[in-house]
Amino acid sequence: MAARERSLPSDAYDADLVRLGEMRGQPLAFPLLAGGVGDGAHVQLADGRQVLDLVSGIGPYVFGHDDQDLLETAAIAAASDVAFQGHVLPGPEYFRLCDRLLRHSGEQLEHVWLALSGSMANENAWKMILQKRAPAERVIAFEHAFHGRTIAMAELTDRPEYREDLPIRDIVDRIPFYDADDPDSTQRSLDALDRALEAHPGEHAAMCFELVQGEGGFNDAPPTFFRSLMERCRRAGLAVWVDEIQTFARTSELFAFRTLGLDDLVDVVTIGKILHGSATLFSADYRPKPKLVAGTWAGATVGMAMGARILERLEEEGYLGPEGGIARLTNRLEDAFGRLAERLPGVVTARSGLGAMQGFVAWTGDRAITEEIVTTSLEEGALFQTAGANPMKIRLLPPLTLTEGELDAGFATLERALRRVAQRHGLPIDSAGA
Repeated sequence: MAARERSLPSDAYDADLVRLGEMRGQPLAFPLLAGGVGDGAHVQLADGRQVLDLVSGIGPYVFGHDDQDLLETAAIAAASDVAFQGHVLPGPEYFRLCDRLLRHSGEQLEHVWLALSGSMANENAWKMILQKRAPAERVIAFEHAFHGRTIAMAELTDRPEYREDLPIRDIVDRIPFYDADDPDSTQRSLDALDRALEAHPGEHAAMCFELVQGEGGFNDAPPTFFRSLMERCRRAGLAVWVDEIQTFARTSELFAFRTLGLDDLVDVVTIGKILHGSATLFSADYRPKPKLVAGTWAGATVGMAMGARILERLEEEGYLGPEGGIARLTNRLEDAFGRLAERLPGVVTARSGLGAMQGFVAWTGDRAITEEIVTTSLEEGALFQTAGANPMKIRLLPPLTLTEGELDAGFATLERALRRVAQRHGLPIDSAGA
């Protein structure tokens, strides 16, 4: 497609948004069509507007828009032999990606299997675990967890509307996630885990851990919380399965479980988002029998090449480690939130997240108000997303290349949106009770 065909006059742009929603059977999450060349955290829309993208396409655009190195990588890969690579005939991009992943996965995770989507990576993980733990078939997951949209993953996900009118097997037991306001939170979760194990002795194959809950509200927890639960699972013979589809490359190490010091307890890990594909990493104990995981496609050649190049750059350009670029961005985000809370003490009522995954509650986290804030922010020129419910949060997944100017512009836009919404609804700005 020629570059000019990515630009639309405003009337055609609006018409295409409506028509695309009709073709999909439901409207777009945001009324947006990408168009021309972006610039860092800015994405250009097809109607010519530029919007500050602070969610990076829900994570994948780790170096922002119009990154010349990644575009060159993509162009070279696109000109290679095939557009997609299968497990039967992989190419050098397949090798490079697997090799880079295993360099950072720790001593316990010795193997990797590539796939297309995060849901597929989780499906492969679940099959490996079920085969190893047969005939056990139950799984334990957190309340408010999200693990994908296939039938199996929709059941594992704690969103009933995602499986409305679907047949379910009722094999998932849920336990509370960490609550920072409850000093007994860890013990409550351990007690719930014990009750589930006692109710179904010998029937559980695994517990799935989302280290930072994405759709569930960007909820995070200290390492001691996860370690206590993982150790209990290990003693009970359950596989420790970590879903890092979204947390991968968002903390000071590539894997959040390594950032949290949980290397010795993890059996299977799934990753995606920034990879431009997905993968399941697993220990030798969970290596599947030859025919269990397969499929025609392992991923797009362009996606594999870009995924491998992203990993190379994160390593070579100093993004990793406690003093690396991700850690520095984390500190800048926390400072920006601190300044916003000082200016609007009646608005920013709670914070959560880990690394370059951050979220906050505006006022009480009312769904309608929170969604209005995000819509108003987009009108002002910056893209945020919601997460969770009761309370609903506003979340950020910015590109790791986010500059000081882009960060300041994004928070200035957010502040304007918050003030506009406060004025419409008579909400407090200067103090919690004003």
